Amino acid sequence: MMHPRAAQRGFTLLEVLITLTLMAVLSLLSWRALDTTARSSEHLQASAEATMALLRVLGQVESDLAGHAGDTALPEGTFRPGGAMSSSERPAPDASVLPPGIRWQPPRLTIVRAGQDGRWQEVVWQLESDRLVRAAGLPAIALPLPEAREGETLLAGVHAFTVRAWVPGQGWSPTTAPGTAVRARGLEIALALAGTGETFRKVVVLP
Repeated sequence: MMHPRAAQRGFTLLEVLITLTLMAVLSLLSWRALDTTARSSEHLQASAEATMALLRVLGQVESDLAGHAGDTALPEGTFRPGGAMSSSERPAPDASVLPPGIRWQPPRLTIVRAGQDGRWQEVVWQLESDRLVRAAGLPAIALPLPEAREGETLLAGVHAFTVRAWVPGQGWSPTTAPGTAVRARGLEIALALAGTGETFRKVVVLP
């Protein structure tokens, strides 16, 4: 038969101290695990938002290029940012492999694209410091088109903004190729992000 005093025996001080120590260690490990998880979640969220912003920008560039003016709407030599070229200002016909509605003057990409109600508008993509800015002029039906003035920053932290052309029979080439009569069939838009060292590219097929 068990002695009544033995049945009521509690924990010793040493046992209590050991238990408290173990609980403290477990609490610390749990806190560190939670902190690591929270930090990883924040990093993934920021990375996902940056990726979505980049995809939106590249998608908008593709949309602008897809609606560019061709030979029928904008004859060769009639376009420049903000107006029509005079005969003395017009480049040689073979100076650019791009369609008449697209001009690349680093770090500035200018597009004459179809606007609303059959009108056209000037759209400008430009790298300003480390910001990629898009500006669009008011739609119009006659040259000179209103210049694109009010720019909006669509992507920050951009180190470089480059464009090159795909020319049948030549492959990837600069957008100006004197002596070449073949028109580019595609463009590669490249954005190099500062800090990461990564370059993201978007290939756009020209209609």
